Amino acid sequence: MSLAARLNKRVLLQVRGPARDAAGEQVDAWVNVITEGDGKLWAEVRDVSGREFVAAGATQNSVTTTITMRHRPGVLPAMRVLYGADIYNVEAVLGQDGRQIQLMCSRRSV
Repeated sequence: MSLAARLNKRVLLQVRGPARDAAGEQVDAWVNVITEGDGKLWAEVRDVSGREFVAAGATQNSVTTTITMRHRPGVLPAMRVLYGADIYNVEAVLGQDGRQIQLMCSRRSV
């Protein structure tokens, strides 16, 4: 299947940076990397593994997800991706071959 056919989800790529709160004060917040249009990128979102464990007396789960998108420079592990109600923390950026990149992410539900 071609890369274009696989990129069928719309995601937001965010980085931690300066923003303004409701009072106009500068705060540190998650801001969209792309500010044109709706700011969303086409991507493939695929869960590759998951596990369940007990921490602090409660059942927790962890999901590793691969997010594939067209190559774009400057994507770093300190960033995150929003897709639907989920937040994906970028752990590693792989395959920077000039065509596509794969983001290895850990997912947490909101």
